[in-house]
Amino acid sequence: MPVIRLFSPDASPGPAALEQLAADVTELLGLPAGHCWVWWQRLEPGTYHRPEWRDAPDAPAAPVGFVVCKASYDKEQVGALLRLLQSRLSRMLDVPADQIFLTVQRAVSGELLVRDEVWFAHLEEPRPGAVTDLVPIGRVHTDRSDLSDDYWGDVTSVIRLDGTRFDADALLGLDTFSHLEVVFHFHRVAPEKIHTGARHPRGNPDWPRTGIFAQRAKNRPNRIGVSRCKLLKVDGLDVHVRGLDAVDGTPVLDLKPYLTQFGPREDVVQPHWVDDLMRDYY
Repeated sequence: MPVIRLFSPDASPGPAALEQLAADVTELLGLPAGHCWVWWQRLEPGTYHRPEWRDAPDAPAAPVGFVVCKASYDKEQVGALLRLLQSRLSRMLDVPADQIFLTVQRAVSGELLVRDEVWFAHLEEPRPGAVTDLVPIGRVHTDRSDLSDDYWGDVTSVIRLDGTRFDADALLGLDTFSHLEVVFHFHRVAPEKIHTGARHPRGNPDWPRTGIFAQRAKNRPNRIGVSRCKLLKVDGLDVHVRGLDAVDGTPVLDLKPYLTQFGPREDVVQPHWVDDLMRDYY
């Protein structure tokens, strides 16, 4: 649960901007909703929050940010977090990015250290062998935000890459393909809604109980989705697609061109209930 404290001589950027910043950090680190705290405090011009740093009454104060995060985050994650904060704060406060001072403090599992206080936050260290370095490459922008299961065929979306990590070279040549494979995170599935056993697909008793790994439900243990969609065009860091079954704001973990050689080499076999389930999906 990262804690971000911001100090600036400017007026508050407002609750909406702070909430969006928290949402951006949550998506970047693949956290459940509500697991990032951000708040702002006015910094008097000419002073810094820590008096031992500097006290120059005639000098304007630069924005200062304190970030407290898990000790288990690796250098790549911390670096991505700092780059995101620097970029977002630069736009939010209209200040050059190189004039924003950010510092990171790591907290061991079970506590957050903020100034001279210890706040208990029940941080969980990753299990042995857990993957902890999946950082979204961008997010989905689309008019669709409802989580209903059907009618995705005509939905158009833009996958916008993170400009703090990528430039247009990352997409060079992608426009020579007609279809993409997109790996994304079902970020709006609450942890308590995850299934690890068997269930009726979509809760329909007319369809047989099947294990979570024998269906493509979004309530999966790792909440990872994989989809194929039509590539419409590439514009800078924006990838325009049609038929992507991901709602607005979805964190994208990877993009790949679809190659026919990676399709099945034999006839595809599937149970009859799948035809019924997928009838109106696209």
